[in-house]
Amino acid sequence: GTPGRTIDHIKRKTIKPGNVKMVVLDEADEMLDMGFREDIETILENVPEERQTTFFSATMPKAILELTKKYQNEPEHIKVVRKELTVENIKQYYIETRASNKIEVLSRLIDVYNPKLSVVFCNTKKGADELVGELQGRGYFADALHGDLKQVQRDIVMDKFRNGTIDILVATDVAARGIDVDDVECVFNFDLPQDEEYYVHRIGRTGRAGREGLSFSFVYGRDMRKMKDIERYTKSKLEKHPIPTVGDVEEKKVGAFFEEVKRVANEGKLSKQIQWLENFCENEDVDYSMVDIAAALLKLAMGEEEKEEIIEEKPKKNRRREESAGAKDGMVRLFINVGKKQRVQAKDILGAIAGEAGIPGKTIGTIDIYDKFTFVEVPKKKAKTIIEKMKNKKIKGNKLNIEKANKKKK
Repeated sequence: GTPGRTIDHIKRKTIKPGNVKMVVLDEADEMLDMGFREDIETILENVPEERQTTFFSATMPKAILELTKKYQNEPEHIKVVRKELTVENIKQYYIETRASNKIEVLSRLIDVYNPKLSVVFCNTKKGADELVGELQGRGYFADALHGDLKQVQRDIVMDKFRNGTIDILVATDVAARGIDVDDVECVFNFDLPQDEEYYVHRIGRTGRAGREGLSFSFVYGRDMRKMKDIERYTKSKLEKHPIPTVGDVEEKKVGAFFEEVKRVANEGKLSKQIQWLENFCENEDVDYSMVDIAAALLKLAMGEEEKEEIIEEKPKKNRRREESAGAKDGMVRLFINVGKKQRVQAKDILGAIAGEAGIPGKTIGTIDIYDKFTFVEVPKKKAKTIIEKMKNKKIKGNKLNIEKANKKKK
């Protein structure tokens, strides 16, 4: 049980600590992470000095080493080194994507690979909770598992995950050891772990029971160095994986949809539906072909999301601000204060500049839309005109602020 329960027994004298000959503290780092340090010290101070004390721990943080100095007598430090750090049957990928695109990329990977169960790792509890909110908002069955949850809540989440009520578990490292499920097909490192050893713990959640597993790590900029450390530590190579395109996702969704259509068609029992279709065709003035009707039904069933392609860009070295990248020759980069959060798309920006400043759309260069702002490349000669014409105009009801982007903001 928890240390608190043991202390309770000591107080009620239902345990006689004077008889204790051996103390074992399992998952020591997790116990300290969960704030049990004082309780552990209380127990150790209540048991006889003549005893054997053992700590078991996956990692050895400073807090544990302090406890070993204080409560152990000339302790031996035994390190279990696994022969193989990473499981052979896990295909390890990395994806270069900036933070603002991570959720979209994650959603696309889940749609394309359609894993039965997947675990997504975040470095903070706050990050895990926020990601769960985003995923649920997009219609995925996701829940969080982290150190703030009481054991009962953890058990409830794990039961839901085991029986498939939720198929995406968003976890932090502290909670990871409780995930012992054979059907995890994918592990995502939404945040790259701080410690190489944690990487091994994380991806080891998949590829269980002789099955194939997949792991994806999101990296950008400085993370590349950390990824190299992980590769050295695990003696394995992470393979670059492209960001799935809108087409990849659509193809996969349509394929899955038609599989369902085939299943329903093979089961038969469609006489009522056939009757409805025939009635519809007879009573309409327009002569619809069955292909037109099937296509219209497909559009209704699948929905039509306007999604932008994610332009992959390399992080620029030694830039004070990631955003102030240089534009191509003869072009200049402008900053506009609206972005994805205002539901702005490239065509809105293009339309506004072309319309207001009377510039042909094809002369406008790359448009990078972020959450709260946008960068657009325009011909140097036209920049001044565009800035003047666009000042205080609106896009989708938002008043515009537009300026040159390459002014270094101190």
